[in-house]
Amino acid sequence: MRILLGAFVFIKNLMLVAVGGMSLMALFTLLGIIMVGCGPTKNKPNVELIQDMMEQPALKAQDFQPYDREKSSMLVPPKGSWPKNAKPYLYKGDPIGAGKNLVNLYAGSIDAEFLDQGRRHYNNYCLVCHGEAGKGNGPVAEKWKPVVIPSLVTDKIKNYQDGRIFHIITDGQGLMMPYINQMPKEVDRWAVVNYVRELQKKAGGQ
Repeated sequence: MRILLGAFVFIKNLMLVAVGGMSLMALFTLLGIIMVGCGPTKNKPNVELIQDMMEQPALKAQDFQPYDREKSSMLVPPKGSWPKNAKPYLYKGDPIGAGKNLVNLYAGSIDAEFLDQGRRHYNNYCLVCHGEAGKGNGPVAEKWKPVVIPSLVTDKIKNYQDGRIFHIITDGQGLMMPYINQMPKEVDRWAVVNYVRELQKKAGGQ
């Protein structure tokens, strides 16, 4: 009789454990469903309890919003300022001002090394359009037609101030691109100016 009673108690406890386990499993299942339901869907964002690091203003590098400075990630430099160790070109878009105010410190120089420096840069960047003698008949001249590449040895260009020719090399003109990036040193551009003057001397009257 005592054995039967013990067996009954054992089975009863086993059933309670089984029922409790099922209840616990059901609870976990319910929690899982709730958590999945709280997750992000196509139309509903994720639920975040702590949003201090979640909701941040999105700023793009070097972005500037002139009408909403709170959205700007980059400050605009003061007008007239330029980066350190960088010399700006002050006559951008102003060929007349460049011709009047830019002074060729190497004007009239016949130093062979300086002229050779100008010749090398001319051959690298100018000859392809303006030709070896500067007459506007370079290798690509035919491909530019009906646009006519100007000759550099005409009276018109001869009468340009050195500063204006320097400006055209630096800032470009018409379809001609600026060559300030190819020749960042001013002395190289002045060397080209002097070499163009030598081509004009060789060409004589045009």
